[in-house]
Amino acid sequence: MTVPLPLPKRPKRSNFKLVPNSQIHLNKANNATEVYDLEGAYWEFEIELANVPEREALALDAFIASLRGQVGTFTLFDYRREQLDKDFTGFVRGENQDGNILNIDGLPLNQTLLVAGERMQVGVGQNTELKILTGDLVSDSLGRATVVFESPMRKIPADNTLITFKQPSGLFRLADNNQGIDSAEYKKGIVTSWKIKGREAF
Repeated sequence: MTVPLPLPKRPKRSNFKLVPNSQIHLNKANNATEVYDLEGAYWEFEIELANVPEREALALDAFIASLRGQVGTFTLFDYRREQLDKDFTGFVRGENQDGNILNIDGLPLNQTLLVAGERMQVGVGQNTELKILTGDLVSDSLGRATVVFESPMRKIPADNTLITFKQPSGLFRLADNNQGIDSAEYKKGIVTSWKIKGREAF
């Protein structure tokens, strides 16, 4: 069962970035370049917790220990992009939809609901995928819309798969095996600074 990363408080800093998987090849004979647009773009994050009582920090460290390094997974949203006003959901409309475009329904009617650059979460649990919109999301009179986003879907979502816009989360694992409390800064029983990094799990 995948659960949210149990942070004791809001991070002081939260940075999420979608990293493309493009590669470039330089021909040494004529300096021509060839670019490859490969699958496998991924999200990475870094958060910083500040001024956390040691007891609360230890509870988080216990959760991180339970992940067994990069084995376990958890969900997390970007605290800079909570989209708290997006208190509605949608659903995938139809089967066999692939790529970076989805038809969806169940939305509020006749509105520009999200603008390019905002985010959405497709699926839940181990099927969670975090996406960034590359065009506005505009619903019609039936509450339907076509959403365009990056990166492309890794798994074809089933019809009626839930789409979340408020606090949209991604599925992550720790960036490496050294993300525990031992790397944090302490002062008089308070964790003054603790940085945690992760990478999208897929």
